[in-house]
Amino acid sequence: MQTLNISLGGLKLEANLDLKPGEPLDFDILTNDTRIRCKGTILAIEDLRDKVQARLCFTPTSDSDYRKLSDYVDTLSGRKRIPFEKWIIVGLVILSAYMAYLIMRTYFSR
Repeated sequence: MQTLNISLGGLKLEANLDLKPGEPLDFDILTNDTRIRCKGTILAIEDLRDKVQARLCFTPTSDSDYRKLSDYVDTLSGRKRIPFEKWIIVGLVILSAYMAYLIMRTYFSR
């Protein structure tokens, strides 16, 4: 099998296998040092000469595999995302700066 397009919603693949719509499919995505276990359901089939192209929708897997898949798709798209924890830290820094401003304004306005 060969992956033609992938996202967190699913993927499009090309295969020499006989696939049918509605059929479940379990497979692994192998990256450099990581194996991502995936499950999906075939949504649609396109017959091309001696190959088949199929659209597959991912079905829920474990949280760790979903996180690995999400990280893998992000690396493919070339965009970097800032983890949620960093947004919390940025928010706390902004809030602290605003509170310091209010305290200093009150202190110096006397």
